[in-house]
Amino acid sequence: MARSNSPGYPNMSLPKAISAVEKIWDADRTKEIDRVTAAKHIGYAGQSGASDKALASLAHYGLTEKTGKGEIRVSRLAMDIVCPDPSDASAKPRAIRTAAMNPKVFKDLRARFPGHVSEDSLRNYLIREGFNNVAISPVMNSFFDTFRFLEQYKDIESGGPSDDSGEESDLQYHDEGDDMIPAAEMSPMKAAPISAQPQVGTPALNETEWMRSPLGRDKAVRLLVTGKMESKDIGKLIKLLEAQKAILADDDEEDPDDL
Repeated sequence: MARSNSPGYPNMSLPKAISAVEKIWDADRTKEIDRVTAAKHIGYAGQSGASDKALASLAHYGLTEKTGKGEIRVSRLAMDIVCPDPSDASAKPRAIRTAAMNPKVFKDLRARFPGHVSEDSLRNYLIREGFNNVAISPVMNSFFDTFRFLEQYKDIESGGPSDDSGEESDLQYHDEGDDMIPAAEMSPMKAAPISAQPQVGTPALNETEWMRSPLGRDKAVRLLVTGKMESKDIGKLIKLLEAQKAILADDDEEDPDDL
């Protein structure tokens, strides 16, 4: 966690926190477990300063909850992200939006900067709010990466609540800093092997298969859309794909000790 003279903050971005809590969910579901076990589930040899930062980040987003002395469990909010209700298409994006706004520092930053914010403005604001130099970069990286990730769900979410500002995000996002999870993990539906594609089934009643194309000898892409695709939507899709490309490039250099 941050030094004592800095307010609390998540030390990792939301997508990376989701990747971590998913490992806990896969191992123990919502069972109460000690922090040492939780640390091992997310890739650490045991409890340490680094693992404490990672577990504290999960708590900041509301992905875990304390159940007793030294014990935690996966929260209901995390379940709605890693194992959403199949009958509610907006459950996952709604839960992701809630998790993104759970850290107090992120709420404060969105209230102060509801639209565009530069790195210099954000850094100066954090300094005035009492964050020390060691904490500023992790806060900024987590904030920018989290809300860049959230942008991917803005057009997917149907009828979900907006953030506290009541405005769509127009934040300036940056690629530096905290690594994000692979695109296959952060998409609404994890990519299936090409051999499993026939099992995907037909599109839902409100979906249209807009495109299907091979990407190589053992890869293919299938794009389902709701509503009418327009030229402006293609532009948005290109931006999303560019963001996914950057995320995969970052993931190639990911160090497990940075969790």
